[in-house]
Amino acid sequence: MRARLTRNFGDSPDPIPVRGRINRFNRMAATFKLEVHLTEFAPGKPLRFSIPKITIMDRYVAREVLAPFAMGVGLLTFALVTARLLKLTEMVVNHGVSIKQVLEMIGYILPAFLELTLGMAVLLGVLLGFGRMSSDQEMTAARASGISLYRLTVPVMAVALVVYVVASWFAFSVRPWANSRLQDELYYLTRTKAAAGLKEKIFNDDLPGIMIYVDKISDEDDSLHGVLIADSRDPKQANTIIATRGIVLPDEKNGGSTLRLYNGSIFGAEPRTDQSHVTSFRVYDLTIRPREGPSTQWRDPDELSYPALKQLIASARNHGKPDYEAETELAAKYTVPIATLLFALVGVSLGLKPARGGHSERFGVAVALFFLYYALMRVGRTLAERAILNAFVAMSLPNLVFLALALWLFIRAAQDKGNQGRGPGDILWDFVERYEKSRQAA
Repeated sequence: MRARLTRNFGDSPDPIPVRGRINRFNRMAATFKLEVHLTEFAPGKPLRFSIPKITIMDRYVAREVLAPFAMGVGLLTFALVTARLLKLTEMVVNHGVSIKQVLEMIGYILPAFLELTLGMAVLLGVLLGFGRMSSDQEMTAARASGISLYRLTVPVMAVALVVYVVASWFAFSVRPWANSRLQDELYYLTRTKAAAGLKEKIFNDDLPGIMIYVDKISDEDDSLHGVLIADSRDPKQANTIIATRGIVLPDEKNGGSTLRLYNGSIFGAEPRTDQSHVTSFRVYDLTIRPREGPSTQWRDPDELSYPALKQLIASARNHGKPDYEAETELAAKYTVPIATLLFALVGVSLGLKPARGGHSERFGVAVALFFLYYALMRVGRTLAERAILNAFVAMSLPNLVFLALALWLFIRAAQDKGNQGRGPGDILWDFVERYEKSRQAA
């Protein structure tokens, strides 16, 4: 067996004799072909095949996409986490939750956000990367040197495929584990720092059988003022407790807490005799025992591992009571990560089009497409959880819509059938211009 290594530039054996960007892209498109002669099987008739290589062009396009992709992951994830930071900061400042515990909870929240932001970041990265190359006429030079849009899309889809694998890993393994750990951490805080879950001027019913109303929580010592408690843990002896002040004493050893109340009264009624009684006190300790520790039986489907989720679905089906929420969660694990591939294909087509608003317009287009996908996903989830459609069919609706959109846009762009002089944001700009003209005419 003999082998010969030859080099091929673009579509012809010799470099195209042009200058500037076209020569640059010819060099970037250089590929290597390995010709293998198998004389044992076909004497005199060499069998030739090409071993794909990562070319300079592939690395260049991938870099152009990866830079805005990384920026998008950071910005979008931070924007989603910020909404939770206010509550977590309040728990640190007012309720004695340590910074370490808050950082752990943020870490447990991140996988659920990353599963969504990875796909959106791919769309943003491709839009900005291809938009930059298109505005600098690099795409025109590449197409003029014989490099098709299909070839330029290869490194983009390779990046999207890697992101798809990561997103699937998050969906099947990381997110269920993180959600489970988050619930465990919140459960621990509920047992040992009951005040962390209390809010002023709200009926707090997070604790089983107990409803607590607090008029004011002191910022200095975390003490409670104006306390009203409805204790119905014992149906035969329901009590209403009123106290002027109270403090929460955590019991980390036994797992729970004690609510120590000062200067109040206990109002109760005897069910048998239908008589009421009032007991006044100066100090009264109310022991709070939350529900038993987390277990698979009462965990939400998004907290279960893949095997446990499959087992839950099978068990529910065997008992004749399908768990549609669990089936929807299982379908989402397969369908949601596919959005990264579809977003990449849509981004290639839209990135070639001009944007009068620059990167800000492309960012707006990415956000609009993401919200469209998210809205379709919520519709599909509702249809699946109400058993109107099969879970996999319902959760595939946004993918089917975006697949049709992606293929239509990509084929038109590859065949130069679309109007490359107009971008997706021109619809908005046309509306603004018509509005300004109507104002000037008035």
